[in-house]
Amino acid sequence: MSHLGPTFIQIVHEEALTCAGCAAVLGGRTDFAAAICSLSHAVRIVSGESPERCDVLVADYTSALALALTARQAARRHGAHAPGRCPRILVLTAMDREWDVRAAMEAGVHGYLLQRCRPEQLAEAVDAVMLGVRFVSVELAPRLAHSLTQDRLTKREMDVLVAMSTGASNKDISQRLGITDATVKTHVRAILSKVGAGARTEAVAIAARSGLTARPSPGDGLLRLHRHLRAQPHLGGGRAPGACGEGLVTSPSPHGRMMGAPEIPPLPT
Repeated sequence: MSHLGPTFIQIVHEEALTCAGCAAVLGGRTDFAAAICSLSHAVRIVSGESPERCDVLVADYTSALALALTARQAARRHGAHAPGRCPRILVLTAMDREWDVRAAMEAGVHGYLLQRCRPEQLAEAVDAVMLGVRFVSVELAPRLAHSLTQDRLTKREMDVLVAMSTGASNKDISQRLGITDATVKTHVRAILSKVGAGARTEAVAIAARSGLTARPSPGDGLLRLHRHLRAQPHLGGGRAPGACGEGLVTSPSPHGRMMGAPEIPPLPT
């Protein structure tokens, strides 16, 4: 995607030192114009309420998801009369579980970068999302790609897996979920097959590593925000709207992986 002048970047991060570091790194590029802003100001930008130009928003995990969902809400509300192209949203975080990445991509972020990345990787990620593609840190891309090729667990299978992670027996699970022991056994066999495990304990370990059984608690603020936005009639599941940009680059980067936007199931309710 071509554009005139520098790439305008706003940085909103819960860690002040990270904000300063990002501003210093990105400010070293003559074709970047980077500044630090508050979350409330970033919300105004993605909502179309600020006339300020912003091409990319670099944000911590929670802020990025809130901004992505706000952008989706604004795009659905304005439709063809949207005030302008939504900024690309790049997550900069230490959270490296597959579930965290999948939830962020489902919310509509355009890039996912780990905070332990090298400075040049941050600039490369900004360049990538400006091309309209998804960028994922190289450490995460293989695991994420593998998880996306696996058969997805059904909602009931997820219920059984979560119960298994607490050490519940088949009888306990059947009583908890109101299903027969035979049905529980069927779900357990399906779970083992889908996650590639040979035993219950291995399946639970795989689920824990991927973050499937370590989801936010019902009181988590981000989960409440997600539920609220998804409950609005003009919202829905699936990908972020095209106004936020989508694309595909198949060649791998030495620092990260640029990939098409996957269809990822919504956060559990």
